[in-house]
Amino acid sequence: MQSIHNILCEKLNPRSGVIKISISNDEDRIYFDISWEGDFHFIVTGWVHYGWYYVQRDKQCISPSYVYQRIDDRVLSVMQHIIDEIENGKYNNKKTEKEKIKQVIEERNLTSFMNNTKWKEIIDSIMENMRDIPIQYKTFFDEEEPSMYWTIDSDEHFFYINMRIVEWFKIRSELEKVLGQGRLIEPKIDVTDKKIEIECMLNRFCIPYEYDDVEKCFIIFGYR
Repeated sequence: MQSIHNILCEKLNPRSGVIKISISNDEDRIYFDISWEGDFHFIVTGWVHYGWYYVQRDKQCISPSYVYQRIDDRVLSVMQHIIDEIENGKYNNKKTEKEKIKQVIEERNLTSFMNNTKWKEIIDSIMENMRDIPIQYKTFFDEEEPSMYWTIDSDEHFFYINMRIVEWFKIRSELEKVLGQGRLIEPKIDVTDKKIEIECMLNRFCIPYEYDDVEKCFIIFGYR
């Protein structure tokens, strides 16, 4: 592990940045940090054969997150290019996610209706009691509204989302299952009504919502 850190120290030119020494409780983990004035950081984190590198400010990523599978000359060249970009001021005007959220709220004159505690309560309850219920949501940064529903289990990105960027979150009150599929058997749709169950769950956690009779869904507004 120390050899990887030494390679990064030896091969990368920090320019005016300062290499910070970090000690991890996980001996197999890499954490390499070059810092600049203005709280800009070039971070490499992961393990010997897999990890990420990116630019960070205010403990938030402000660049794409690049994946490496080994530290070779090609990866070192890309890393050095990013370091040079930081040095030359490319990221000086890059907004953090927190700043982007603040800008959207101010520009659209929105009011927050949810917080992290309420989001956690409702998501934990869905995961525990009805993880197959159809959901849909839109974030501040989605250009278009989603056209279909899915489940939490099928959403590989969901648990990495900062819920502060969720504009609204829908829960369908009907659960549909296809029965008797086959060449000679016409499929039958079995519909289970979860409206009362979902309503009780939302009321239990004091979650503000609206119900859409046409779409048959509960709408939880993160902002309005």
